[in-house]
Amino acid sequence: MATREPSTEDQLSLGRLDDGRPTSADEFADASYEEPWKYERIDGRLVVMSPEGTGHVIQGVPWQTRLAAYALERPDVVQAMVYQAWVRLDDDNDRVADIGVYLGGELADLDIPDQVPDMAFEFVSRSKKDRRRDYVEKRAEYEKIGVREYVIVDRFEKKVTVLTLVEGRFQESVLTPSDVYRSPLLPGFQVNLAEVFPR
Repeated sequence: MATREPSTEDQLSLGRLDDGRPTSADEFADASYEEPWKYERIDGRLVVMSPEGTGHVIQGVPWQTRLAAYALERPDVVQAMVYQAWVRLDDDNDRVADIGVYLGGELADLDIPDQVPDMAFEFVSRSKKDRRRDYVEKRAEYEKIGVREYVIVDRFEKKVTVLTLVEGRFQESVLTPSDVYRSPLLPGFQVNLAEVFPR
């Protein structure tokens, strides 16, 4: 989504009551948004999502801090680590990944929302609708646009599902708290999962 700037008289203002509203790509990009709700655009319609709760934040912060530290140490590998990364799927669909990691290149050349993140991380929320979005919908969408690795962190089931793109299709592996997450896309990066799941 576009950065939130002070609203002007002719700028479209969208909020929680606009869920389902037909919204063009340009409107989505240029609108001002009511906080703290989150917004995506699916099949040309605005989707309004609840703000992140404490559990979602607690699950995400350890990953954010580790990935940010890695990005600082390895600018030769990571172009950018973006929290709430706006990803344009096509003319009718815009998603927001909890974390997008873009590899290679210069930061000044980053092209959001049109540049596909190499890695996407999603932290699962409790509702059936939210779980379907992360496990089914985004899985299919990220595979289609060529995200090289999609990581689904599920604090409720205490597992991490890692989907790696191989010849255009995701291959799945599931990690538990006794495992260590590593990725060939981030040489030397690792997360001891026992340290990042809430007790």
